[in-house]
Amino acid sequence: MLLMKDLSVIFRFNRIYSMRRLSKYHLGHSEQEILMFLSKNDQVNQDMIATFFVIDKGAVAKSLSKLEEKGYVNRMINPENHREKIITLTPRGLEIMDNMQEILTDWHTAIYEGLDEEDIAQFQKIMSVIAANSMKAVNECEKI
Repeated sequence: MLLMKDLSVIFRFNRIYSMRRLSKYHLGHSEQEILMFLSKNDQVNQDMIATFFVIDKGAVAKSLSKLEEKGYVNRMINPENHREKIITLTPRGLEIMDNMQEILTDWHTAIYEGLDEEDIAQFQKIMSVIAANSMKAVNECEKI
């Protein structure tokens, strides 16, 4: 149970940290996460975002609407599939990515203080396994 408590604390403080550092952009946490995803994955659709974050498509649509209103993303109809919209960062969205990346780097520096590169790599490996096992457990639970 301590693992879940600690993960919850880390997640909450990450949200607080990023919200404070990005307050001038008026971005919610989910909007920040979507922007980071788009910066690394160009021309994706809403389903891909929902699948990556394991969240409801409606929640993604709501966040994308806000991002579009703020001028950070474009949603264009896919010429090959008119029911699908391709999401890309706008020039304004690209502009804030440097700041967001700097904040993420600062966060990692702060939370990994006192750990060497081997410790960090081991921690990341363990967390990836736990995340994959979590998804597997949920998927298997649906079959019961």
